[in-house]
Amino acid sequence: MLDRIPIPNPFGWEGLSTFSLLMMLAFLVGSYLLPKELERRKLDPSHSDWLIFLGILGTLIGAKIFFIFEIWDQVFIDVPGYDGKYTYPLTHWNGFPGHPGLWSSLFSGGGLVFFGGLLFGWLFITIYFRHHKLDIGAYYDAVVPALSMGYAIGRLGCFVSGDGCYGFATDARIPFFVFDFHGAHPSGVPVWNTPVMESIMAFGYFAYFQFWARYQNFRKWSIGAQFLIIHGFARLIIEFLRVNKAVIPFIDPPTLVNIPDANGNPTFLTGYYWHGFSQSQYISIALILFGVYLLVSKKLWLKEETTV
Repeated sequence: MLDRIPIPNPFGWEGLSTFSLLMMLAFLVGSYLLPKELERRKLDPSHSDWLIFLGILGTLIGAKIFFIFEIWDQVFIDVPGYDGKYTYPLTHWNGFPGHPGLWSSLFSGGGLVFFGGLLFGWLFITIYFRHHKLDIGAYYDAVVPALSMGYAIGRLGCFVSGDGCYGFATDARIPFFVFDFHGAHPSGVPVWNTPVMESIMAFGYFAYFQFWARYQNFRKWSIGAQFLIIHGFARLIIEFLRVNKAVIPFIDPPTLVNIPDANGNPTFLTGYYWHGFSQSQYISIALILFGVYLLVSKKLWLKEETTV
């Protein structure tokens, strides 16, 4: 894995973050695709810059907030000799010794949860649509291809930088889908290559939306509803292979459920298994159900009548 691209400089900087570079590329590609799709749909392309900006802002804020939800049990924890599980993390930047700090985690360069970014991005953009009295369904449909491509590139950023969003250990030896992880949390054991799996799926549904679905004259909201269902299913499935704690365990959880230091990772990953729906899986299910609700309530499988 290549976390940073080393660049000689007199300031002692470590180099450019590969994850940040690919995230920037994702937003740049989105900023290229979105105005073209708005124009094709006879919508106002001048809104695209604000939509991209609000999408970035919502992604950064929401992804960080949801990350704290994921590591809540590591941040707020009773430790003998410290002044309370809720007081100490609030008053000390780095939290408890051996545990991530609340503020240092919020403002660090890592630790981003996509669904938090997606939900907050949609919230900010929806407020923008309502403020400008825009056709929400039509604009959401236009955003989907750019969003799908951005997600596909972003997941490649996770893989290249080795930021840790990988699967647990497996005995399967499937080229490209299983690899020995040596990223931010190195293990040296074969694990499921979930970032690349997700990226491949996202490129697939981008191709579906970009080269077929958007030309099918589907009713307004249909493309958006299809994205919720397709992306929700893709994320729901991949989470069965990823290292994420269950919100409510269905079976006895593994002995270790939190990522230890690098020396403990082989034991952690080889002993890890899916033990209940994660936060991301519950959100995936909610997105699927909402997409199905839109599809059924608005009869979105039908197409608009064309006038000759």
